[in-house]
Amino acid sequence: MATRTFTVSDGSLRLRRRTHPIHWVGPAAASVLTVLAWSAVAHSSGSGWVQAVGALIAAVLVTGLLAPAVAAHRLQVSCVACPSDTTAGLPIVVRIETSGPARLRPLLPVGPDASSAGPARGARQVDVTITPGHRGVLGSIALEVGSSLPFGMVWWVREIVVSLPRPLHVAPRHGTGAERTVAPAGTSGESAPRITAPSGEPKAVRPYEPGDRRRAVHWPVSAHTATLMVRQYEEPTAEPILLVVDLPADPVAAERRAEQMMALAGDELARGILVVLSTLEPDGRRIYPVVDTVDLGRRLARAVPPGAAP
Repeated sequence: MATRTFTVSDGSLRLRRRTHPIHWVGPAAASVLTVLAWSAVAHSSGSGWVQAVGALIAAVLVTGLLAPAVAAHRLQVSCVACPSDTTAGLPIVVRIETSGPARLRPLLPVGPDASSAGPARGARQVDVTITPGHRGVLGSIALEVGSSLPFGMVWWVREIVVSLPRPLHVAPRHGTGAERTVAPAGTSGESAPRITAPSGEPKAVRPYEPGDRRRAVHWPVSAHTATLMVRQYEEPTAEPILLVVDLPADPVAAERRAEQMMALAGDELARGILVVLSTLEPDGRRIYPVVDTVDLGRRLARAVPPGAAP
């Protein structure tokens, strides 16, 4: 598929879900029990200093539990730099700018967690590693951003979609191309093999070989050298090949077909042969030559099955 769709939440705040819920339930329960214990002591003793300390502890606990939610809600995140080309399965680095300290977790494409360090206030940048798993063109990435300010007691997180400054073309992996059938050398026949007809401009002379045409014999040079010589012509320019990429509707099969075309066209380009690629893109069919493997990867990244194009 040329594009990948995903669903994230509406940006509402929530506590980070962990493997063991006690990791975030414990601090919250301990905070509530501490406030209740101090309230009971203050009610039974009537001492003013106990009430003052209890109020201070309650204020700290409430701030530590709820302030991260406010910080995560006000956190602004944007992507300031990213590459334009990559290959499926290879990690790449995008630069994310946040308005404050935060923890970033890539959701789509996936990647390891990253933290934006720096001063308590002001914007800061952090490099986030993502690994696209499939080919396609990405215009945005999904991130889970979280904050534990100011005391680090609990993490409040929210899921957001961050637009990329430019489209990211994810080329397919280099798969296994189609096998070629080559006639074995030394094949015998009823007549001796003939060399192809001359084409291009003559560039030199060489000794006669069985199968050369009589019209190619250079008689003046042959008379001068007392050896039969023939004209040698410039090699003709290789004819371009046309590859028609028709992707199946199944995403897995389409990925495999794109990988095969990546290998086949890449091998032809490495041999110096011009490749004309016919692909179906969201805006219609495109039939243009590819200049290098980067251009080839972009064309295959944008290719879609017939049913996905108007």
